[in-house]
Amino acid sequence: MPNTDDQHLSAVRSGDLNGLRAVYREFLPRISRLITRNGGSHDDALDIFQDALVVLFEKTRDGSFQLTSSFSTLIYGVCRNLWGNRLQKKSRTEVTLADDFKFSDDSANLEHAIVEEEKNRLFWDAFRKLGADCQQLLRLFFEKKTMEEIAEVMQFGSVGYAKKRKFLCKENLLEAVKADPRFNDYQNAG
Repeated sequence: MPNTDDQHLSAVRSGDLNGLRAVYREFLPRISRLITRNGGSHDDALDIFQDALVVLFEKTRDGSFQLTSSFSTLIYGVCRNLWGNRLQKKSRTEVTLADDFKFSDDSANLEHAIVEEEKNRLFWDAFRKLGADCQQLLRLFFEKKTMEEIAEVMQFGSVGYAKKRKFLCKENLLEAVKADPRFNDYQNAG
């Protein structure tokens, strides 16, 4: 009896309508969240999801494709790559599926990229828990502003105080990251 991942892949490869409906039901909500959290709409998510299924169909058609990760990881990674490529090109040119097709079969790199995206989400979730002053100070720091510029913008009395506040804000951010239940999961994930 084939496993669910194989069944999903087989449905994409063969165009089995019932199987494809199951793929849509199971994976489209997650892809929709990915796209809408990254500047897209539900319609964009549907377009990307359909494009990803076409990519997978093309990849699996000759029969030599080997699924080396879960189907979930594969479809998520393809959609993530397609959306990233589309965002990069959005401002300068009309996008076609052929332009978007920069998918790699390297599942280890794909899984690593997904873990990195989740770590990034954890970081920004923790960042949003900081007070407005810490957020502003750290944004200036991330923008590579000098401590003198930060002290001036933040209206601190001295550069020394700006350095102390930056240290405290970074400590608060680190504590918020470590307090998140997802932190321990990502420590071991790469």
